[in-house]
Amino acid sequence: CTFCFQLSLQPANKQQKMVKYVVIGAGWLGVRAVRAIEVKSPSAEIVVLEIGSKDYVDVNIANPRLAVDPDFVDVVYQPLSKAWSRAKLMNAKEIKKVTGGEVVFIDTDGVEQTLEAGGVIVATGSVQSSPLMKDSHGKSKEERKEQFTAFREAVKNSKAGVLVVGGGTTGVELIAEVATDFPDVKCTLINKPELLLRGSTKRLAMHKIAMKQLTKLRVKVVTGDYIEDLKTDYVGEPKTFTTKKGLEIDADVVVVCVGGHPNVPFPAAGALCADTKGLSIDAAMLCETLGPDPSKPVWAVGDCTMYGGRGMFADPQIAALSASILHFEKTGSTKAGPMKYKHKSGEQLPSLISLGRRGGAITMPFPNAMLGKALKAKDLGVAYMYNKEFKIKV
Repeated sequence: CTFCFQLSLQPANKQQKMVKYVVIGAGWLGVRAVRAIEVKSPSAEIVVLEIGSKDYVDVNIANPRLAVDPDFVDVVYQPLSKAWSRAKLMNAKEIKKVTGGEVVFIDTDGVEQTLEAGGVIVATGSVQSSPLMKDSHGKSKEERKEQFTAFREAVKNSKAGVLVVGGGTTGVELIAEVATDFPDVKCTLINKPELLLRGSTKRLAMHKIAMKQLTKLRVKVVTGDYIEDLKTDYVGEPKTFTTKKGLEIDADVVVVCVGGHPNVPFPAAGALCADTKGLSIDAAMLCETLGPDPSKPVWAVGDCTMYGGRGMFADPQIAALSASILHFEKTGSTKAGPMKYKHKSGEQLPSLISLGRRGGAITMPFPNAMLGKALKAKDLGVAYMYNKEFKIKV
């Protein structure tokens, strides 16, 4: 079976098992997983399944900038073919089943197909309330550019103002981008906790730095309050939204940057963490509930897992995955393999945000605006990341 283990034509003492891997999800972590396989298994056949028609590297941290600068898409969305050397992309409508040794999916023609796999890696990311800030349907590059262009036009023509719900990293960065590019548009940010940037290390200090810059951009920041039942984006006629404390906010453009959760787009109830609803994994990034046979493992990385996988989480997860894959390549099993991943909460890792093209904040070596601006404000670090991970110059 071409989808299972094969033996290459090499001398008897140099026989090498060629393993077919299936990677589900072509986001940042999925592409990095492909690169890990290509390094640890130079001859392995790799198939990447991606829902929708996406054929580019999706750098989600750039979405707040793309929302006001749609032409930046041509820099940020690089072809997947540039990021890997041997993997084959297959677009799908639906993932039906994932088990050790098998992935069942519906292809773009509506036909059910089965891939037999020596190893499966799930990297399906997260689902967010805002389809602008997180595409979970695999839109093409052109479709995403149209989506960002429509948002920019709505902001440009806004009469009542822009309201961003949620003061995490995405919400703070988005409202700063809007306020920077459209200084005459009324901008409001509402955040249920008293402090912005939940999950940030040295949160109070980062909150103060962000507040100072948002105030300079004339953003009205409302903390310790929320709007009940506002769960979806809105663009249309001016509306008045009333907060739980009775504050009235007028807006005709609303982006909801709260309510994200792991994206596990196939039946996996027994494999999910009860608290986070992400895939339960061990320190080798193995999801043993989906793949109990160590000779047919299922790994998971990134936001689809119980831990999440953004930013600083990505490097240690890929390192643990790589070590496990190498052991699997050598022994044909993940049994007694290395357990490299040691999870740290976001509060234990450095934080870096941009605040439009002229601002930013970082926690290293201490909370400050200057270094944050230098590292991220200009191009969000996109050129650095592409060159570091994939040797792509943008």
